[in-house]
Amino acid sequence: MFSDKNLPEPLFITEIEKEVSLSLINEKDGLFFDNSFTSEKRIRTYVYQMLLTAKTFLPDGYFFKIYEAYRPLEAQKKLWETVVAQQKVLHPNMDENSKEFIELCDTYCANPYKQGSGHQSGAAIDVSLCNKLGKDYFMGSMVREFSEKSDFDYMVPPEAKKNRLLLKEALEKAGFINYPSEWWHYSFGDRLWAKLTGSKIAIFGNLDV
Repeated sequence: MFSDKNLPEPLFITEIEKEVSLSLINEKDGLFFDNSFTSEKRIRTYVYQMLLTAKTFLPDGYFFKIYEAYRPLEAQKKLWETVVAQQKVLHPNMDENSKEFIELCDTYCANPYKQGSGHQSGAAIDVSLCNKLGKDYFMGSMVREFSEKSDFDYMVPPEAKKNRLLLKEALEKAGFINYPSEWWHYSFGDRLWAKLTGSKIAIFGNLDV
């Protein structure tokens, strides 16, 4: 945790941004990559090293499956449109231009027309658990299942709860934080991380690569 109570908010450490170091998610490192949503495998090198550290905290037979790390702004806009369309169907009586509706959508997808997502900084990951063959463990909902089941504390069956806790404990030991509305979303050093940890410093800003 940074000691930054007297700093202006938000403050980016621009020195870190001068040399952007990105890695590629690699199965040789014992990580699985699911390309259901994207073929983009880039991630901040520092965050990737944290992910490899977190892997050492998993029990035998458990591995990380990465669904997404860096997400370009254009991809964030497309995801936002998908979420808006979905929520319009689920809430037909809500005014899609209302603050309430926008905030509802923002729960499931960071508004790309405001600050965007930590995925644009390359410092956030959508991650689940799988076995040595890459088969997903039961987590109670699918990744990107934008419903109440996505909430980390939703009353999922015991097996799913156990797996969610295994995922969280391993990643938190390495320094990641979870976005509570999405059991699969973890980050370090982005705006959300700063907000949830009480830090006024967001280490990593958005990229355009």
